[in-house]
Amino acid sequence: MKQVKKLTILRAYFLIYLVCCIIYTIAKWKILAYEEGWGVVYMVGLILIGLAGLLIEFILTLIIKNKKILNGIGILIAIGFSIMLFMELKQ
Repeated sequence: MKQVKKLTILRAYFLIYLVCCIIYTIAKWKILAYEEGWGVVYMVGLILIGLAGLLIEFILTLIIKNKKILNGIGILIAIGFSIMLFMELKQ
């Protein structure tokens, strides 16, 4: 129960992002591993970006004690990350 209270918007966003990356990697393994396997490398990179996002969230949690400000900054980071990811995948 204590862990649920500490759940922030940014942590939830990146946990959902990581779960989706892992599920997609498992579901599309044959396609990703085809030829030299650059799709797998790409997915590992996306997962590392998600882990970096969790690290940023952890650091922000240590620095900012006010949960409203922390969630506000988390929303801005999540929106920025979503736009960046959408722009990259659109190309």
